[in-house]
Amino acid sequence: MGGAIEVRTSGIAGTVSVGDLVFDIAPKFTPLGNGLQDWTASMLLLMQYARKRDLALNRARHLAVERHSFVDLLAMAFSDATEAGLADQAIQTYRTSPQCLPVLRGRLNLPRQMKSVFARPHLLECDVDELDSDNGYNGLLKWAALAFAAAVRAPSLRRRLADLAVRIPGKPSRRIALQGGRIQPPPQFRVWTEALEISALLSSGLSHSTGRGIAQGYSFVFNMERLFEHFVELTLARAVSKLAQQGHSAQTQVSTAYAEPQPGTRIRFFSRPDNLVLRDGVPSVVVDAKYKRLSDAEGMRNRKPVNADVYELVAAMTAHNCRCGLLVYPRVLGDSVLNDHELHTWTISSFGTTLRVGALALDLSELRVHADLEKIDRTLARALESLLAP
Repeated sequence: MGGAIEVRTSGIAGTVSVGDLVFDIAPKFTPLGNGLQDWTASMLLLMQYARKRDLALNRARHLAVERHSFVDLLAMAFSDATEAGLADQAIQTYRTSPQCLPVLRGRLNLPRQMKSVFARPHLLECDVDELDSDNGYNGLLKWAALAFAAAVRAPSLRRRLADLAVRIPGKPSRRIALQGGRIQPPPQFRVWTEALEISALLSSGLSHSTGRGIAQGYSFVFNMERLFEHFVELTLARAVSKLAQQGHSAQTQVSTAYAEPQPGTRIRFFSRPDNLVLRDGVPSVVVDAKYKRLSDAEGMRNRKPVNADVYELVAAMTAHNCRCGLLVYPRVLGDSVLNDHELHTWTISSFGTTLRVGALALDLSELRVHADLEKIDRTLARALESLLAP
C-alpha cells in the first residue's frame, strides 16, 4: 500500500493496463521527460507509414491534452471511420445458398439435380447468390469495436464504441485478418477502407491480453523491433532511388548459402540479412536494422558496441560477397557511440580484403508530418553513398 511501482518493458510501445493502473509506454527513441503529446504523433506516423497504412490518425496532438491513452487515439480514429461507413452503407457480400425450388432461381446445379431427379422430379436444385451482411468484413469491424470498448480509458468513448458494436451487423470475428494480406473491401464499399485498416492493425500489430494473478488487464502494444525493421525496409527502398549512381535497388530477406556440407554432412548454413542493396543485380551493401542502442554491450553498457551485431553483419557480407555493411539503429538518448546524425565506420581486414562496416542512428523523435520522412530518406541515402564511395 502506497509503495512505488516499477515496470520494466523491452521492445514494445503503447498502452498497458493492469487493474486500475494504466501505463503509456513510450518508445525508446523518445527523449526523457517528454509527455504523451510529444511521442504519440511520431509513433502514429511511424506506425502508419511503416505498414503502408493511410490512416487518418492526425488528431493525436489535440487528443493528448485530454490525457487519452495511446489506445484511445486509435479507438477515436476507428470510431470516426466507422461512423462514416455506417452513414453510407453496411458492407454486404454475395453468399451462395443451395435451394430446392419449383421454378429456376439463380443457377441450376446439375450434379445435385441428377441425384434428386427420381426423389424430387418436380423440384429444381438451384444455387442462389444473395447479399449478406454477416461476412468477414463486418465480423472484423465488430470485433475491433468490442476490443476497443473493453480497452479505452474515456467513458464517453467506451459508450460510443459499444453503440457502434451494436450497429455493425454480423458476429464478431477476426478470421479475415488472420489470413494475412491487405484487407480491401469491394469497390462500392471503399468508404470502409480506413476502419478496416485500423481493425487489421489492431489484430496483427497490437496484442490484447489479460494480466497474470488476480488483476485482470489489457495491453495494446506494438512490437517495436518488427515495426522498426519494416520501417527501415521501406525507407531503404526510397533511399536507394535518391542515390547519385543509377541502377541501385533494394531487396529484403535474400537468402544465400555460406557454408557447404562436406561428405557425410547434409546440413547447409544460410545467411538471410534484413536488407540487401544491389547495383545492376550485384550485391553491394548488406543493411541490418536493430531496435537498440549500439552501445548496449553485454555486461557493461556504454563501453563498446554489441559484438554479436557486427559478427552477424560481417557473416552476411561474406556470404553475399559484399565489402560494405550498414547497421541502422534508432537514435536513443544516452548512446555513447551514435550520439549524432553522422555515419560511423570501421574497417575490417580479412583474407586480403578490406571490409567497411558502418553504423547510423535515425532520429525518429521529431516525426510529425510526411515531409519529415524525407529527411530520414536523405540521411540514409547519404550514408549509403559514403559507404559505396571508392
